[in-house]
Amino acid sequence: MQIFTAKSIGIYSLAIGGSIVFFQLVTGYGEANSKAPIAITGTYLITAQNLPGCLHQQKLALNLLQSGIYLNASLVKNQPKTTTSSNSYPTHSGKLKARQLNLSGLLPPEICPQRSRLQITGSIQGDRDRRLQGQLWIAEKSSEFTATLQPIDR
Repeated sequence: MQIFTAKSIGIYSLAIGGSIVFFQLVTGYGEANSKAPIAITGTYLITAQNLPGCLHQQKLALNLLQSGIYLNASLVKNQPKTTTSSNSYPTHSGKLKARQLNLSGLLPPEICPQRSRLQITGSIQGDRDRRLQGQLWIAEKSSEFTATLQPIDR
C-alpha cells in the first residue's frame, strides 16, 4: 500500500493551491473595499438658535463614543471650566455611515424633567477641526444646530 500516489498528491496540491488563490482574492477585495470609518469620539459643544422644548436656553454638549460604525452618546449640560466627559451612562445610540450619523434615545432627567424622545441626525464636516451639523427632534419639533469638537486639555 503506497501512501503517496500521483492521484493523492494531485488532490492535495489542488486543495492547497485553491486555498491560496481564494485567500489572495479575499485579501485583495478587503484591502480595496474595506475602509475604517473616521474617528469622531469626543465632546461636541452645541450651538443653536431655537432649541425645541425643554432644551430651550440651555448650553449643551454631546459626548460621542464610537466603536467602528456604532455610536453611543449622552447629552449633558455644558458647564464652563469643567470636563464634560461625563460619567453618565450613554442615553443615545446610533450608527455612522459615510460621515452621516443618526442617534436616538431618551433625554436624561437632569436636562429635561419629562422623559422625551430625542433624535439627532447630522453630518461630520472637516477633517482636522471636526464640526457636526444637523438637526435634532423632540416631540415632532426640530431645530438645526452646529456642534464643534472641544479640544482636550492636557
